[in-house]
Amino acid sequence: MKRIITFLLALLLFFGYGCHNKNKYADLPPELAELCLNIDKHPKKPENYYKRAQYYYLHESIDKGIADMQTAIKLQPDSSKYYVMLSDLYFAQHETDLTEEMLLKAISTDENNNEARLKLAELQFYTRQYEDCGKTIDEAVQRQPHNPKAYLIKAFMLKDMQDTVGYLRMLQLVIDQNPRETKAFLELGYFYQQKNDPIAISYYQNGLKADPNNVELHYNLGKMFQDMDKYEEAEQEYKTAIAIDSTHIPSLNNLGYLYLDDNIKKYDEAVKLFTQVLQINPQFVYAICNRGVAYEYLGNYVAARKDYEETLKLSTNFEPAIKGLNRLDKLQH
Repeated sequence: MKRIITFLLALLLFFGYGCHNKNKYADLPPELAELCLNIDKHPKKPENYYKRAQYYYLHESIDKGIADMQTAIKLQPDSSKYYVMLSDLYFAQHETDLTEEMLLKAISTDENNNEARLKLAELQFYTRQYEDCGKTIDEAVQRQPHNPKAYLIKAFMLKDMQDTVGYLRMLQLVIDQNPRETKAFLELGYFYQQKNDPIAISYYQNGLKADPNNVELHYNLGKMFQDMDKYEEAEQEYKTAIAIDSTHIPSLNNLGYLYLDDNIKKYDEAVKLFTQVLQINPQFVYAICNRGVAYEYLGNYVAARKDYEETLKLSTNFEPAIKGLNRLDKLQH
């Protein structure tokens, strides 16, 4: 009988402890509460601290994440991925020296950790250490020749160094190795778009095959079509971008501007689009002034004047608004 009573008391204590622990984290999000409970159960298991640090990183509780990773590293100092995680946390605090230190530690712990090597190359590019960046990329490629991310970093580095030939060659190599890398298509498209070269269209369209919902690709393609006076194609690209992201100001504003064109003349719709932009950003002077133009075309001179004047309050020498007011003044005389 005594054994049964002792066993029941032990069960009560165990379940009482479990309930107490759960109640302790009742105010936390369920995912975080579960991570904390796992640490309470296994305080010497470094992976639990690593997982909670990942949660803190994603939820921008950086100091707490750093504390967890420091604990994980104390428990298991030979884990390369722990140093990489800690580097991410330090970088989130703009601690570039500590970020570099942790990445170098990760590489010295595991020479084959190419993730750490590529993050180091990105950091060196970010801090404009181009020579070191190039060496780090070469080391990464030696260990992993099929390495589109390494070539993409190198492309951006060469762009900064104004090596246009190398920059374009690297971007093409990225696409050859990873036909779904939209950043490379964006870069190539924009490079040729600035030169008014229609080849930009094919780069944007190929990028959209890889990522049909990429707003920036749709917007850039729309702008390219607009510059080529291909109004229907431009309108479709802007509308697609807005359907994906109804708050994308460049697409909203450009579509409104397109509707002001003499070949389209959708002035009422232009007013709606510019108004939508201003609901998102009330101080976007281009939309205020453009709406003034739309009102002017509609013959609503009072509303047009108000928008032109509002534009000049925000940007004193905004020439289109000054010209708009001058036109209205001439109409009244």
